[in-house]
Amino acid sequence: MATVICRKIIMFVQDKFLWGVASAAYQVEGGYQADGKGRSNWDAYTNDYQVTKAFIDKQHTGNVAINFYERSQYLRDMALMKQLGVNAYRFSITWSRILPNGTGEVNSQGMAYYNQLIDDLLANDIEPVITNFHWDLPYKLQERGGWSHSDSVHWYVEYTNVLFTNYGDRVKKFITFNEPFIYLFFIELLAHNAIAKKANPYAISNETYGKQAEAVHHLLLASAIATQNYYQLNLGGVIGITLSFTPTIPLDANNIKDVQAATVFDGLHNRWFLDAIYKGKYPDDIVKLHQKYNPAFQVSAKDMQLIAAHKPDFIGVNFYAPAYIKADASAPYGAEWFSTNPDEVKMFNGPVRPEHLYQLLVWIKNEYGNPTIYITENGAGFGAADEQLNGNIVKDPLRTDYIKRHIDSALQAKRDGVDLRGYFLWSFCDNFEWLFGYDKRFGIVYVDFDSQQRTPKQSFYAYQQIINESPGE
Repeated sequence: MATVICRKIIMFVQDKFLWGVASAAYQVEGGYQADGKGRSNWDAYTNDYQVTKAFIDKQHTGNVAINFYERSQYLRDMALMKQLGVNAYRFSITWSRILPNGTGEVNSQGMAYYNQLIDDLLANDIEPVITNFHWDLPYKLQERGGWSHSDSVHWYVEYTNVLFTNYGDRVKKFITFNEPFIYLFFIELLAHNAIAKKANPYAISNETYGKQAEAVHHLLLASAIATQNYYQLNLGGVIGITLSFTPTIPLDANNIKDVQAATVFDGLHNRWFLDAIYKGKYPDDIVKLHQKYNPAFQVSAKDMQLIAAHKPDFIGVNFYAPAYIKADASAPYGAEWFSTNPDEVKMFNGPVRPEHLYQLLVWIKNEYGNPTIYITENGAGFGAADEQLNGNIVKDPLRTDYIKRHIDSALQAKRDGVDLRGYFLWSFCDNFEWLFGYDKRFGIVYVDFDSQQRTPKQSFYAYQQIINESPGE
């Protein structure tokens, strides 16, 4: 049975609350060789190494994706956004479209594409919210070591200065990074396992996790310095960082090993980033684990002071599901997190538990001083059982129910004092889902990937109704 949204909660939403949809460049743009763009890591992963074959037994690429690089196509998509009623669109920039080599010469055609996109969004009364980096690194920088190289901080700062100085007159919300944990501790590691043709592409060693601690530290330093530079430009906007959050549940609350494993995973995924930003230090228990498997991981007090001194204006919260954690010596750091889902109809990302979104938001409020929050991703995919295309109608009742219940939980948290300023649904259109290609659909707009035909789903109209009933536009 679909959950009815509590109208008094919706009416609580303040003016200028952002109702939006979200995307990432590699997942939607296509145009992978267009107009002077350089190669990215994902261009290489999908074309040269065919990484999706390890996970879906098919080669899929983002070479075309949903063709959002073509202005005629994205204008049609904007018309659908207008019909939906959103007042914001979160999208990312392809670094190698701006700086084909990662640093140095700027590609004027790439700059022009995003200038036009920003202007078109504003002309449609849709606020552009830019994510500077959403997992697609210029391949020439990947070949130099990527985020494991200490120079990655300087590469990123050079790149973001180009974005701020060219787009900051019109874009008033920037996001430094998207989901550092999922990017560096999951997606990248699995992609490299596929490239190495490992028998089990999901197998990750403790030593690999320890090594990645250096990369994620470089990323947080880059975020802090970019934030500092943004304010020196006096552009009159705000800048944040988007983090993935996965509340942890011991698989067996009476099993001390499961409880300990859940604590470890919580530290890796949830506490690591917020503790650094708001407390000026990484969690001691996780630092010890990283150093156990990578003794070279040593963090200076100066670095931590810099990260804490240049805090983001807001935290972007990406939430899909909690995780049931079980102790497993074969899993990295002994915490297995991606295999247990007791739901009868399984969502791709884990069990459907909207109450955990409420609990997460309240925990951030209480533990970290009630920072400003935007929910920058929240959505669901359930597979073919929830994607019934019948003529001009796509019925997706499970996604529809998921969206309603999670918005209900988010707005309840707002009513209870969480400084929540907006909600971005993931995702607007079905798109390229990284290692899983086009096999997993999260959109509220169905895409025929052969014809590029768009068809709004049942969930599109449910979200439209929620927005229409809210005064916060």
